[in-house]
Amino acid sequence: MSELAKEREEDLTARLTRHAVASIEACSHFSKPFPHIFFRDFFPPDFYAEMINSWPANGYDPIKGDGTRMALRLYGDNVDKIEIGLRDLWKAVSKTLTSSEVEQAIRLKLNDGLEIRARGDRVRGPDALKLVAQPVLYRDSDGYEIKPHPDARKKVVTMQLYCPTDSSQQDLGTTLYQASLNGLRHPRSYFLEPVKTLPFLPNVGYAFVVLKAYHSPFGMSWHGRPKISAPMDKPRLSILNTFYIDEKVGF
Repeated sequence: MSELAKEREEDLTARLTRHAVASIEACSHFSKPFPHIFFRDFFPPDFYAEMINSWPANGYDPIKGDGTRMALRLYGDNVDKIEIGLRDLWKAVSKTLTSSEVEQAIRLKLNDGLEIRARGDRVRGPDALKLVAQPVLYRDSDGYEIKPHPDARKKVVTMQLYCPTDSSQQDLGTTLYQASLNGLRHPRSYFLEPVKTLPFLPNVGYAFVVLKAYHSPFGMSWHGRPKISAPMDKPRLSILNTFYIDEKVGF
């Protein structure tokens, strides 16, 4: 990469990072059914339009045996699997999502959840929890679903950015659940009560702290996605930016 190209990439990353931090700082925070935030306009509008028109076609691995979820890792040298003409754009996205600035903004907005997590993990406080961001591009096709689950302990914060082209897929968002007596009326969600579905709209996202039963028995981070319906030429696109407890873990 030439010095000029490197400078342009650094300038773009700085711009994206500033905008992302501002989006997180302006987020809506909710304590129920477990601590989570919902943010809007994560990327600058002009960049978002360019990004969704530059979605990679190659480099994916299947995550589900039925092929309904495909993933492209966006950390480390995995970006080099992306088509060369798109690589600089996605490198800037990767650097933004793994930046210390975005991590700090997430820490501040989800401090209540991190405090619960720290107590359950028996560490001295939220600052003792390591957050290692590993962004991944997801392409979900017709029939994709995932049952309610709290996420694995190796994940500390789950963050997802929705990347549709328009609002026509708004019903395909992630659903949050809670354990309650009302759950008895919802056998299809494994007797967990659906609380809300975060709308799958352009350039919005959410994040929550992963909480298991020993962290919060009645505030576990149950979430999932009922089976989606999506045309072949319009898959459900998103970026999952998971913060792990260690750089050696991942999927």
